[in-house]
Amino acid sequence: MAAERASGLGAFLSHVLVPGVLLFSFSMVLFLFPSGAYPASGAFTGISGAVYFKAKGEKKWAVAVKNSPVNPGDRVRTGSDGRASVRFEDSSTLSIGNDSEIEITEYMLKGKKRAATYSVTTGKIRAFISDFSGETDVKVKTPTSTSGVKGTDFILMNKDNANVIFGEEDEVTVSGEEGGPVVVSPGTMTENTLGFNPIEPVRVEPGSALEEARRDLEAITDVGAPVEWERAGRLPDILARWNINYANYLADSKRFTDALGVFSIAVDLTTLSTIKAEAHLGRGTVFSRNLNMPREALHEYMTVVDRYPEPPFAENALFSAGMINMVIGEKGEARMLFLRYRDEYPQGSHKDTVDFFLRDMETD
Repeated sequence: MAAERASGLGAFLSHVLVPGVLLFSFSMVLFLFPSGAYPASGAFTGISGAVYFKAKGEKKWAVAVKNSPVNPGDRVRTGSDGRASVRFEDSSTLSIGNDSEIEITEYMLKGKKRAATYSVTTGKIRAFISDFSGETDVKVKTPTSTSGVKGTDFILMNKDNANVIFGEEDEVTVSGEEGGPVVVSPGTMTENTLGFNPIEPVRVEPGSALEEARRDLEAITDVGAPVEWERAGRLPDILARWNINYANYLADSKRFTDALGVFSIAVDLTTLSTIKAEAHLGRGTVFSRNLNMPREALHEYMTVVDRYPEPPFAENALFSAGMINMVIGEKGEARMLFLRYRDEYPQGSHKDTVDFFLRDMETD
């Protein structure tokens, strides 16, 4: 602890001293940092790449400095290659990955009581929460989830409304805005997005895409680890693709509500229009074939038609939207969509069916 105090004082002096100019007297430094008192809740213990810091009440971001203090209300932001670690008084550590922003919303350590809230606006963190023998209330929050911990080690990635949580050691309790909780143990993961509870934890099997994603996140949230930054940039898309496959498995297993949620997680994780389109088509299929909810299915199909024109997704969505309108008795809308299909996809895979329905409508 003495070494940490000394390094914290050194970081402070590096800011207030300019070569040849003493901006603060030594007595003023002693007043600010009285003997035996560590002035901060935590401090930066590692920095790599672009890392920025904004103290509570400040309007501008500054470049983060190793050993500089961190207190409640402060924020940390990393760039595309930035990583940082922050160690707190109770020996807990937050390891922050690239393209992340967090706030130390609350931190209190007093006798046998500990309370902390670490708010992740976006990005990736690994939380090493130390064991504590007294009363403890520690949370890691995103805009759509809360992870409650006592003493544990886990990794969290937030992208838009989607959260992916991997258990590393002990257990972490994860709740979403819509409810929960689920308990994530080592070697498992859960995830959620806006409007859906966290899914039942999934075992991370050796050699699976999930295990590869977990390894990537372990490296991304380790200041000293080598990272394949190109692959790291594709990690949300890799996880979104896994979600598409898992959602199809859930639908085949007749877990239709769970499948809808996992398809939605895929939509929120990725920026690739092809994956988004496939996920919306998957939701449309579950609504139409499994849940007998044609209007909800129509909404999913038209989302693809209007937003994601790539083949084959837009073609299949346009045909499916026409068929749904036939089912709900909207023949005029169905005819318009079938005509559009024939115009845009004259050699499409559903051409014969579309021509049949259009001829049938002409005879009515």
